[in-house]
Amino acid sequence: MNPGSLSAALQIRYHDGGMDRTGRCTSLLLVALLGLLSGCASPWKSTFQPATAEVFSSTDQVVIREVPWKRIDSALKEIDAARVSSDVAPAEMSPEARAAEHADLVRALQLSEAPESVVILGRSVFKSTSNIKLLDGSLSKFARSIGADYAIWSTTYLGKAQTVEQESYTREGYTYRRFRHRDGRIDYDYIPYQETLFVPVVVERDQNAWIVYYARVVSP
Repeated sequence: MNPGSLSAALQIRYHDGGMDRTGRCTSLLLVALLGLLSGCASPWKSTFQPATAEVFSSTDQVVIREVPWKRIDSALKEIDAARVSSDVAPAEMSPEARAAEHADLVRALQLSEAPESVVILGRSVFKSTSNIKLLDGSLSKFARSIGADYAIWSTTYLGKAQTVEQESYTREGYTYRRFRHRDGRIDYDYIPYQETLFVPVVVERDQNAWIVYYARVVSP
């Protein structure tokens, strides 16, 4: 997939049941190229982009499900193309047009619920050279904490990338301690030592783009 051919970011605003919800819909690969995940924090939480100001209570369970990358990326490109060709500014779109865009996104996420009963809470999007563990409990914990019933994820391979990592090595040797005997003689004690040092090295790793959409099911 050629990053240069991807569409630019667009702002999506839609209404549902009199409630305004705002989110950003961007061609996924383009978004993923914006920043490399770093640090030890949960990637789901640290890269979360809320799509609604509404706060929901936490859920007891969440369904974690994969959706094909090409499916969700194609859907967002189609929404982008429609925005570009429209003579109506996004802020002036009719409720019907906003609802239609929302329905397109819900269908792209392969959710069987009626679009008007689904609230998109937001999404996490990032690129990483680390081994992302979907089932270590961190994704489920975060999704439940924001009130999600679904965490719909997708990933795609971006190619090789250089990254700086800390590599350890052990150094051994001897040091000495100078001392004086009671009779005035100068002498030395030789003391062995071992220490671990860390040095930055540039390595090549596989890099993937990741995205997770969080959805809540409500009564329409």
